[in-house]
Amino acid sequence: MALVAAADVDRWKSSARRFADGFTPGQKVVTVVAIIAAVVGGMVFMSLSGKPTYSPLFTNLQPSDAAAITAKLTSDKVPYQLENGGSTILVPQNEVDQERINMASAGLPASSTNVGLGILDKEGITTSQLTQQADYLRALQGELQQTIGAINGVTGVQVNLAMPANNTFALNNTSPTGASVLVDTAPGQTLSGGEVQAIVHLVASSVPNLSASEVTVADNNGNLLAGPGVDTSAGSNNNATSAFDTAQQAKIAAYLQSVLGPNNADIQVNAQLDFNKVSTTTNGFQLGANNTPVTVPTQTQTSTQTATGGATGAGANGGGVLGTTTAPAGTGTGNGNYTNSSSSTQYATGTVTQTTKTAPGGVTRQSIAVLVNAKSMPKGVSLATLQQGVAAAAGLDTARGDTLVMSAVPFSTAAQQAASKAAAIAAAAQSKAKLSSMVRTAVVALAILVVLFLLWRSAKKNRVPRRTPVVLPQQLAQPVEPPSPALDATTQVPAVGLAPHRAPELNDAVSNFIDSQPDEVAALLRAWTKERPTGGAPAPAGRS
Repeated sequence: MALVAAADVDRWKSSARRFADGFTPGQKVVTVVAIIAAVVGGMVFMSLSGKPTYSPLFTNLQPSDAAAITAKLTSDKVPYQLENGGSTILVPQNEVDQERINMASAGLPASSTNVGLGILDKEGITTSQLTQQADYLRALQGELQQTIGAINGVTGVQVNLAMPANNTFALNNTSPTGASVLVDTAPGQTLSGGEVQAIVHLVASSVPNLSASEVTVADNNGNLLAGPGVDTSAGSNNNATSAFDTAQQAKIAAYLQSVLGPNNADIQVNAQLDFNKVSTTTNGFQLGANNTPVTVPTQTQTSTQTATGGATGAGANGGGVLGTTTAPAGTGTGNGNYTNSSSSTQYATGTVTQTTKTAPGGVTRQSIAVLVNAKSMPKGVSLATLQQGVAAAAGLDTARGDTLVMSAVPFSTAAQQAASKAAAIAAAAQSKAKLSSMVRTAVVALAILVVLFLLWRSAKKNRVPRRTPVVLPQQLAQPVEPPSPALDATTQVPAVGLAPHRAPELNDAVSNFIDSQPDEVAALLRAWTKERPTGGAPAPAGRS
């Protein structure tokens, strides 16, 4: 079963043919040219709007590498552009990642200094020790360059390592290990103190026997960022101080914005941080529950003495005082016992040793100045109330000398007015440009519509009407008797070609026919008018 009826297809073909026949040759040429111009213009617009955005694939290439990469891109049918004298190759942005992978698989760029440890895969068993050491040094430098190049803002890196020769029979090695790093940054960017320290420690941690103090870092402008004898702590300290000031300003601004609104306060914070590393050791006694020292017995000693007594006079042995011949006075006899006990205990008192290390970066003092817009002060809110809130938000400590000064003055509106005026001018320009674009589009569309209308109207005027068979009503199709020539001038004759007894009926039929098919009747009348012979000759047969 056909999807479209054959009659519909024939009708469409006939309509298309009639539409085409209605154009003159000149109109046909103009129409075809207009269609071709529209198609070509659309293709040009699509090609311009679909033009890809190019991004760098490789930069700072050697001529040999650039030639090999462009040859590879040409073989892969990838469009590219050259800049900076051929040292930079650009490809469509959506193909950068894939093309880098393809170039890496092809070993390009071949002469790049970032060779990496992959160069050691080519070492053979017959390679000399000197060549092995040189390749290892190149590989280590390439790995460091790749690592440092991943830091944001770094566009190029050159690492040079000074390593002593590995001599197995040397008793000692007095040659130090050193490294130098040359960093190329993007235009308008500089490395912070933290980033410089990161580079130094990356290199020192990757090279054996390399101290961080022996790493030299410089930028492409010739500025020495780190090196032996260069104090890099000052930059880090300044960064830390700036970060603290910025954080304090943000906290105070957030507090005031909820009361005054945005852009109604100017805040300045000047803090002093202590970057000294302090270690404090404290010795003390270990105290118990009653705040008394805790003691433990460590040694106990006990002694006992016992003695038994007899006569205290000359005695039975006739003894006396040496050197005398007479008995001493007070001699007598008696019995007695003597006992002596002693005990001693030694106690050790518990001691506590506490070491406290103070981290650098503590706040020594901070000064805060806040200027608020007097016009934005809400009713019922005093400056003293805001000052108390700001002091609490900033963590102000008057004991260490912190100060806070707040003032309320009307802010100048010149900058705001200028910004508003610039925004209004920009908005007006944008609106004007948008309106102009719409007007141009409307004019082009209107011109196209006018041209199409004129072409259609011209084609309609010049279209040759076909002799469409007109189905006359039954009353008009019947033969009409000619009028009698014997009638005199006083006789009333009905309408020509119509019988007197059928005049009202025919008039109604003709009116209904004209109302139902006006286009066919008009075309028929025009055809009769054009085909009528000149000179009063009778109309051809078959015409009424």
